[in-house]
Amino acid sequence: MCGVAGSWSRVGNSADGGRLRAGLDAIRHRGPDDLGEFAWNDPTSSARVDLGLVRLAILDLSPAGHQPMTLPGGRFTISYNGEITNYIEIRDELATLGETFVSDGDTEVLLKAWARWGIGTLDRLEGMFGLAVLDTAERTLTLARDPYGIKPLLYTDRGDRIAFCSEMSGLLTLAVPNPKLDWQSAVDYLQWGAYEHSERTFIEGVSHVRPGHYLVIDTATGRLGPQVRYWWPSVETTYRGSYDDAVDTVRSLFLDSVKRNLRSDVPLGIALSGGLDSSAITGAVRQLEPDLPIQSFSFIAPGFAKSEHEWITLVADAIGATSHTVAAAPGDLERDLDDLILSQGEPFGGTSIYAQYRVFQLAREHGVIVTLDGQGGDELFAGYFGYPAQRMHSLIETGRWATAARFARADRDLPDWYRVVMPFEAMAQFVPLRLRHRVRRPLASPLLDTAALRSRGVDTGHPAVGPVSVRGGRLKTHLRSTLGGYGLPMLLRHGDRNSMRFSIESRVPFLDRALNEFLLSLPEDWLVGPDGTTKRILRDAARGWVPDAVIDRRDKVGFETPEAEWQGRLAAQPTDPEHPIGFLRPGRADTLTGGLTEREIRWGRRSHWRLINLRRWIALVGVDAS
Repeated sequence: MCGVAGSWSRVGNSADGGRLRAGLDAIRHRGPDDLGEFAWNDPTSSARVDLGLVRLAILDLSPAGHQPMTLPGGRFTISYNGEITNYIEIRDELATLGETFVSDGDTEVLLKAWARWGIGTLDRLEGMFGLAVLDTAERTLTLARDPYGIKPLLYTDRGDRIAFCSEMSGLLTLAVPNPKLDWQSAVDYLQWGAYEHSERTFIEGVSHVRPGHYLVIDTATGRLGPQVRYWWPSVETTYRGSYDDAVDTVRSLFLDSVKRNLRSDVPLGIALSGGLDSSAITGAVRQLEPDLPIQSFSFIAPGFAKSEHEWITLVADAIGATSHTVAAAPGDLERDLDDLILSQGEPFGGTSIYAQYRVFQLAREHGVIVTLDGQGGDELFAGYFGYPAQRMHSLIETGRWATAARFARADRDLPDWYRVVMPFEAMAQFVPLRLRHRVRRPLASPLLDTAALRSRGVDTGHPAVGPVSVRGGRLKTHLRSTLGGYGLPMLLRHGDRNSMRFSIESRVPFLDRALNEFLLSLPEDWLVGPDGTTKRILRDAARGWVPDAVIDRRDKVGFETPEAEWQGRLAAQPTDPEHPIGFLRPGRADTLTGGLTEREIRWGRRSHWRLINLRRWIALVGVDAS
């Protein structure tokens, strides 16, 4: 795990190296163990390419893992952040083709695979990565990101200069000295809580390389090619075996993924929330390594109704893990808020991200450098509330009326607000996506200057995310869309930035391509049962590893916090007059929330938090929001 940075300049000079070093220094927390720099001048032009990396050593701790890494002959150079979990299998395949290796890590394997298979290498990789590969023969610089976007990669095209980095702080230092707020991203966030759902970021002119995509820069001309998707799983129901056989296959694929994710030359632990996903990972580790000392790390909220302490203790005791927990007092968030916001790099959705921040801090305090995390379990196995609207859509349009009626009557542990919303969400599924986007608009907020937004061409409708669905496969199509659209990318950004703030590599075993592709080939009612049981096949696959009480839970909590109490302490803080937001009107008071209630603001749950977060981030980073 590392942090990458680099640039292409039309007219290269020594100043490019100085800017690169400054960008690397800004993300040094991602890689405290080593720092490397590389420069190449294109002989056909005056252009220059700079690559850099700060290293967190995980595999092969020796200098042989230093990056940027160049192959003998000088044609290929790589700067790469992540872990290729199947690097041993790829290394063995390359060895049969005559390749030899001088290191024991995954970087050399990845680079030699690229030299042999080129862009086709991406189809062979399991794991997580954000990478840049320079090919001096073809005069190309390729940027690519793993299928799920577990590892970040941001870039900006400034005409005579293209720069990229693992984090916003490094990219701003490297190439964007006067950052301006992207109004569309800010409005999507404030009104809908939407972010990380497109190429756009909160900074104008800065983009994400999308999950499962790559792009190519021509080093002779600086032409930036389009983003190309290299992985997108099918949602066709092609599996023809029995349910029991499918359970066995899920169990085998999941164990294989966990086993690969245990490869590490440094201490490893597990982020345990007490829910099914993290408990399944903990149980799988015990199945694979009966004698391995397991350390788990958890957030608890004593006295809070949604505290998971009871479940965390149950799982840790059953599996024989050493449980470490951290709690937060009301004043802790105020103390750490600025560091949390700067660590995330851009605004985020709620205070549970702070709970995660504290868990990674706790892990590092106990000497752990790699953690396993349950992110992705809900998106792969149809968790949360089971996506009932999408499942009902599949049942009704395929004429399964009796099953649909039974499903609608199922007793689910749903929050009251979702019981109200669910019927309308189900009916909305039958409206074409493009029309849903036009119709789904918020109530007018007294804080929004709509004339200013119209002058900038800002759309206040709900962001339209996701492709056209497959008839009878609406649930699976929606699950697939959450992988790279609205949903999972937000969670992965939180996890990456929080873990790397404390120089920890967070691995996510559920996000495995082979497992994902198999799950999407199954009938939908094997994911969500006819009685509304979420994660049906995961519950059956994990039974025996995890206490039955956890397997049979129907509520969804995670790292929950007493959010209302915490944000109430922040809401009355004054705004910063030096950093006004051009599309926001004053409220009743000069405070972060304008002295208005969430009902008055009309942006739904957590609108206070989003206002607080956006205003504070703008002031801390020095963003021009006018």
